[in-house]
Amino acid sequence: MTLTAIKSSKNTRFLLSEQVKELLLQKGFLKVFNYQDYQYYKEQVKHSFNKALAIAELFISDNDTTNTSDFNDYIF
Repeated sequence: MTLTAIKSSKNTRFLLSEQVKELLLQKGFLKVFNYQDYQYYKEQVKHSFNKALAIAELFISDNDTTNTSDFNDYIF
């Protein structure tokens, strides 16, 4: 399998990082995602059943005091 085939948009949906990004987007915390923290959290939750959800919760809990939800920028 070539590198181009691996990186196609059709196959990226199943990557753990993409699942974490999708969960963070749904909760409104996508701006707190970065790959250094992602790699650290990935090691922390390697025995977890749902790794994507556990990593997303770690992102939110660690950045909850400094960052608020993306939805706070909108005027309702």
